[in-house]
Amino acid sequence: MADESKSQLVAYCGLFCGGCGSYTRGRCKGCKDGGGFSSCKVRICSIDREYRSCAECEEVLDCKKLNNFISKVMAFIFRSDRKGNLQGIKEMGIERWAEERSASGKK
Repeated sequence: MADESKSQLVAYCGLFCGGCGSYTRGRCKGCKDGGGFSSCKVRICSIDREYRSCAECEEVLDCKKLNNFISKVMAFIFRSDRKGNLQGIKEMGIERWAEERSASGKK
């Protein structure tokens, strides 16, 4: 898979769909391909702003859509670090970050 298509596996919120069991078992198409929760406010906001991920947003650290009770519960359940992921995307760029996630199998 080319870097660009791996970057398509990066959800707007910073999760890596390629490391998710639902994605790998074919139960979810991934956030950017119409999978996941269709009413996700993070996805809607990113699409409206034409962002590839929230890492492009200046308000990401204070975002109420991204940093709420439900997202904290989901982070605990799925053992994910969306803020850390978004920081990595911001520092490395989405393609390189996706390549590293793909190699490691992490969410």
